[in-house]
Amino acid sequence: MTKSKLRVYFEQHKSQLQVFWFLMFGLMALIVQLGSRIVCDIAFQGMKSTVSIWPFPTQTLGSFLAFLISNTLAKVISYITNRKKTFQANNNLCLSVVIYIILVVALIIIETIIGTPIQNGLYVLLGGEFSGMIQATASARSAVLYQACGVASQLIYGIGDSVIVFFMDKYLIMKKTG
Repeated sequence: MTKSKLRVYFEQHKSQLQVFWFLMFGLMALIVQLGSRIVCDIAFQGMKSTVSIWPFPTQTLGSFLAFLISNTLAKVISYITNRKKTFQANNNLCLSVVIYIILVVALIIIETIIGTPIQNGLYVLLGGEFSGMIQATASARSAVLYQACGVASQLIYGIGDSVIVFFMDKYLIMKKTG
């Protein structure tokens, strides 16, 4: 009896259930992104040569690769789980993937443009002394604070991403037909 009432409730409140699953899978993707970013930052610490490619700010090669790898992993996990479980999409997979890639590239460009200024602003706001990129000679406290501000920056723009991606997924990218 309870099971059927629960099933009826979820069928009547499908959008709320989709928001719940989207947030849960988004949280999983966020954990993967943050964890892989930290691991990549550590693994690529020795890559000190600088990279300057629009729209990315001048940064070390290691930081650039860590950002791209962690962001890509999170987006792939998010796409697969949301397509299969949250929206149970059955629309054209190829078109869906192409639109999703365009959305992801646009979001990465936006994140890149706003991410470093947010990180730097938080760093200064929390008492860090900023004069360009953190140098290898920076104190351990400064380096940890700057890294924490980077994670906070990802959390801030990640919330905005979630809102945009949910509506794009639900109404355009991962439609359930029929």
